[in-house]
Order: sequence, then C-alpha cells, then structure tokens
Amino acid sequence: MTTEEIENQKRIDACDYLANAVSTQDCTGLIPSAPVSDAELESYEEVYHYQPPKVKKK
Repeated sequence: MTTEEIENQKRIDACDYLANAVSTQDCTGLIPSAPVSDAELESYEEVYHYQPPKVKKK
C-alpha cells in the first residue's frame, strides 16, 4: 500500500464507528407526536414500516 492509501484507510477507519450506531438506518423523529387518527397512523406506516407485522393466532 502506498502512503496515500494508508492515510485514506485511516480516515475511513476513523469514521467507521458511525456506521455501527443503532439508528443509522432508522427514521428517528418520524412521528413528533402520537397520531390522532387511524388514517394518520397509516400514512406514517406508508412512509416507513416501523410497526411489527401482524401475526395470525394459532
């Protein structure tokens, strides 16, 4: 590896901890307050699927 490649890798490694954060792929702050209707709740669900899937009872 060249000195430049080593320096580039050091920069990448220095920022790598950011990718391991729990919320890197989450839409945190999506719902600023509780939905006031089912329609509002459904519209949030269309933007980002955050609710667990409905499971059929056995």
